[in-house]
Amino acid sequence: MKIVKGGIHAAQGFLSASARAGLKTKGDDIGLIYSKTPAVSDGVFTQNQVQAAPVIISKAHLKQDLMSQAIVVNSGCANCCTGEKGLKDAHRIAELVAKALAIKKEDVLLASTGIIGQPLDMAKIEKAIPQLIKAMSDDGSLRLAKTIMTTDTVPKEYAVRVSIGGKEVSIGGIAKGAGMIHPNMATMLCFLTTDVYITRRALKRALESAVDRSFNAITIDGDMSTNDSVFVMANGAAANRLLDKNDPDYRVFTEALEHVTRELAKMLVRDGEGATKFVEIIIKNCPSYWQGVKIGKKVASSNLLKTAIYGCDPNWGRIVASLGASGVRLHGNKFDVYLGKKLVVKDGAATFVKKDHLAKAFAGKEIAITIDLKQGSDEARVWTCDLTEEYIKINAEYET
Repeated sequence: MKIVKGGIHAAQGFLSASARAGLKTKGDDIGLIYSKTPAVSDGVFTQNQVQAAPVIISKAHLKQDLMSQAIVVNSGCANCCTGEKGLKDAHRIAELVAKALAIKKEDVLLASTGIIGQPLDMAKIEKAIPQLIKAMSDDGSLRLAKTIMTTDTVPKEYAVRVSIGGKEVSIGGIAKGAGMIHPNMATMLCFLTTDVYITRRALKRALESAVDRSFNAITIDGDMSTNDSVFVMANGAAANRLLDKNDPDYRVFTEALEHVTRELAKMLVRDGEGATKFVEIIIKNCPSYWQGVKIGKKVASSNLLKTAIYGCDPNWGRIVASLGASGVRLHGNKFDVYLGKKLVVKDGAATFVKKDHLAKAFAGKEIAITIDLKQGSDEARVWTCDLTEEYIKINAEYET
């Protein structure tokens, strides 16, 4: 696997564009990704039962058609809780883009991010769509990553290249998200492109697995959004043999896709609203991956722990309290806990490491917490960040 530049344009056959409609106070706020040929596509969406119009429409389009050819995204307005008008507006955007690109309306996927409860300014969007079509190019990945930002402070893009069946296959992606981030996805959008030639069922399984082990393994603040969407488009331009789940190279593709989504997920955590520290929680020797993730999410979601990390206070009692509250059975409390490389709990009992020796574990920008369950052979990793006064300030003033 080779890390490459280009984001969504690392894969062959994709164009993108950004434009300013005026939905945000400054900068581009509407974007487009276009595959020159129909692409096998799939999506994973928020599990929040309140879902935005673009989520509803995109789900329907993916259900109606195995292929798609365009993704339209706006920032500055979530188009959520906007009733029938919101749905009509989303349909209208899909129709306008489809007509301009001479493709089917069902081949257009939609995404929005921003404030809930406000209608889209369709006059501005309709005026911007021709600009998007005219601006399409094969080098706009970074600009589009900036276009979809809301409270993000940096754009997020990543790409890799692997060999499948003797052909070079690329996978690239961009993402946004800094707050309202919690497992089962969050106020985050991610768009993935690949030139692999693959079946829909194989792509679907690969995407779901990758999301489970990346975007569903992070938390910033414990809040789940209404607009989360991860889309993948595979246009087959690499001309490899048709890849299916039983192909020997399928694992190469799935590992590469997971690597891209995991790196993008880590970027989201590092750019968490007000965050100053990146935290990796490793659950070793657990009876199953999913039980490990359950523990990791519980620990990562502890505001007591997140504030302790911000304050460089190595209060590991908050870790074991969350571990015990996770719902995963602990056999005889025979677990170990490490802060960095320091063993602070052995077989469920304190090792009495001096506090000043432990303070260094939380002093850096990268924090590692390891929990050894001693109950199996699986390992899970979950990522989070600290909780700071700046997070409160950002969200207290978000709409104003």
